Amino acid sequence: MVSPLDAGGGDDPDFCLLHVEPFETFSAPGDVEDPRFSIDWCESGGAVVPSGFCPTGGAYRLDPADRLAARLASAEACGRIRITFLASSLFDTWSRLEIGPATADCTGPVVRTEFIEVSKGACLAFEVDYEIPEAHVGEDLLVRWVHGGGAGVLLVDEIAFEAMSCCDPPAHGCCEVGSGGCDDAVIEACVCAIDPYCCETAWDAICIDAIASGGCGACESDCLMAFETDFGEDYVPGGPCSAFPELFETCTGTGPFLTTSGGCASSGDAAIRFGGGFPWSAFETRCLDLTAAGTAVLRFSCSTSLGVAGPVVEIVDPDGTSVEILRVPFASEPGCREFTVDLTTHIATPGVRLRFRSGSSVAEATRIDDVRIELDPAHDACESGSPGCADPGIEACVCDFDDYCCQIEWDSICVTLATLACDADCDSIPTCGSGGPCEAGHDGPGCDDEACCTTVCLEDPFCCVSNWDDFCVARATLACGNEVPGDLDGDGVVGGADLGLLLAAWGSADTDADLDGNGTVDGSDLGLMLASWG
Repeated sequence: MVSPLDAGGGDDPDFCLLHVEPFETFSAPGDVEDPRFSIDWCESGGAVVPSGFCPTGGAYRLDPADRLAARLASAEACGRIRITFLASSLFDTWSRLEIGPATADCTGPVVRTEFIEVSKGACLAFEVDYEIPEAHVGEDLLVRWVHGGGAGVLLVDEIAFEAMSCCDPPAHGCCEVGSGGCDDAVIEACVCAIDPYCCETAWDAICIDAIASGGCGACESDCLMAFETDFGEDYVPGGPCSAFPELFETCTGTGPFLTTSGGCASSGDAAIRFGGGFPWSAFETRCLDLTAAGTAVLRFSCSTSLGVAGPVVEIVDPDGTSVEILRVPFASEPGCREFTVDLTTHIATPGVRLRFRSGSSVAEATRIDDVRIELDPAHDACESGSPGCADPGIEACVCDFDDYCCQIEWDSICVTLATLACDADCDSIPTCGSGGPCEAGHDGPGCDDEACCTTVCLEDPFCCVSNWDDFCVARATLACGNEVPGDLDGDGVVGGADLGLLLAAWGSADTDADLDGNGTVDGSDLGLMLASWG
């Protein structure tokens, strides 16, 4: 006989939960498909009822001679199966649980039989721990509840299937829908920190979208890498979604339509016109993946009737949220106008869409034509521009020194770092050839003698990326043939005799020993002398 428990199910960590059937709907229990296993409710002779003696809501009612059977198939060979369930009856029943290999459809030999003893309206929890015989490991399993007879009905509920030795799901890619988690531990951890559901329950389309939107990585997609259309020359029935399905995915409201007359349209030059009324007439592009570009600019032509509000352009994120990026202003005179919208702040997220919608309920009032997105590829490491550069290795090296170069802009300091510290083959150092004189310290990097500055910065990059300080001056003096600071005795070498002269003048305003010109012979002068030592 099956042993009743104080509470349904076990908590053995060696078992993993496959499925719980709560009988919450009035239809027969639904089949289950999972990457790890499947459950086929192959026999359901009873019926779901709204309540029983167990306070769980719905239950499955078996009258005498009724049966309920499930066929379990696993992607991995399970060593043991545990089945827990609730059962109740007002009167004595002759009920049993049968387990064995499934041979065909919902049949198979019974290897184990457990009798279910319950009566007098009690709600009891039961557990069966079934070790699969070695001869049947890897085969489908048949589990059947049988009401063999008696005066009362048998009510079963909260049937749970647990398994051992087959819990780990087959690994699936992070860009594939599947069971919780994915095969890249770094991406998995990043996504699940954003949405624990992705590891605890299932890796669905929202989890895949979070890879890009959460900065966890990227998936290859069929999104458009560029966009340009002039809508052709001829009128085509059905609107842009029918005429250009490779570019446009969704059209809503009345229209929109293609037309060859009015505003930006003309004979031999088709354009889009919006319909009137509500909901707004609108068309939406297919998803866009512009992440390879450094900058992106949307350009299009538009004409609106005088006194009519212009159309609205929106960015639609992969999760469906939209942001208005342009509202075309009222036209003060008729004609086709050009509009430009900077999309650069939106290109970091793959899968965005552009939506154009009417800004007025007036039909025939607007024309849109020549829609294109102009992309500037990521610039060379030796060029200033948008954050980052075209060489991933140099970009990573530079931004490890200064993340400003990857977050804000790639300026002259970033180019200098690329040249001096990250093996970029740049023709020159941007901070050399401008700024203050090389023979005097000053705020800001570099100095006015390009050749001397380059020589110094190849030895000490600090001088070209931060400030041209006294140590840079000392290096310039040595490297560029200028007077050697600290050579107080004029013998061409800074040594002990010079140090003695400097110490003798310590604290005074001796102009020869006051190497930094601050009016006092002090520690900074000593530092300059030591920098030129030898």
